[in-house]
Amino acid sequence: MTTQVQVLVVNGVRTIREQTPDVALSALVRQAQCGDLGAFEQLVRESQSAITSVVARIIDGQDDIDDVVQDVYVQAFEHLRSFRRESRFSTWLHRIAVNTSLKRLNQIQRKRGVSLDDPDNGLAERLESSPSDDPGSIVLQKERDEAVRQAVSALSEKHRVVVILRYFEDYSCQDIAEILGCSIGTVWSRLHYGCRQLRGMLEWVLE
Repeated sequence: MTTQVQVLVVNGVRTIREQTPDVALSALVRQAQCGDLGAFEQLVRESQSAITSVVARIIDGQDDIDDVVQDVYVQAFEHLRSFRRESRFSTWLHRIAVNTSLKRLNQIQRKRGVSLDDPDNGLAERLESSPSDDPGSIVLQKERDEAVRQAVSALSEKHRVVVILRYFEDYSCQDIAEILGCSIGTVWSRLHYGCRQLRGMLEWVLE
C-alpha cells in the first residue's frame, strides 16, 4: 500500500496530510467495519496477492485455490466487526487463510483419497527451482525438487505449516505465532523439529 493523502477541511481551510501505509490501512479497516463496501473492496485488492500466495502453498489446483481465497474474504467480511485490532489486520486475515486452507485440504484428501505425498498433488511444481540448460543438471534438480516435495509433505500438519510460512512465505516467527494463535516458543519448537526432520530426510540434497 502506497502512502495516501488525506484532505481535511477545518473552518473552510483545506489541509493536506500524508498517511503512512499502516495508518491508511487502519482507516480502511475502520471504514469497512462501519459498512463501507468500497473500503472492504480496497482491503481485498491490497491483500489478495499475499493471501493467494499462502493458500497456493498449502493446497493445489487453481479452482480449489480460487474457492478458498473467495471463502477467506467471505469469512473476513462476515467477522470483520469482531476484529478488535489487537493484532494487525494482515495477521488476522492470514490466520483465516491458513485455517481455511487446512480445512479445505483435509476435505480434498478425504474426497480424493490421496495424501500429501501423492506425486500428482502439484507441490513439486511449487517448490521447483529454475533448472540450468545442462540435461544432467536438469535431471538432478528434478530429483532434488522431488525429494524436497516428499520431505515437506511427510511432515505433520503443524510442522509443515510453520516450515511453509517461514521458509516459503518468509514470515517472521512473531507473525507465524500470531497467525497460528500460539506462542513464539511453540513456533520455534515446531521449526526446530521440522527442520531436523527435513535434514534427516534430505542429507544427500544438502551435501
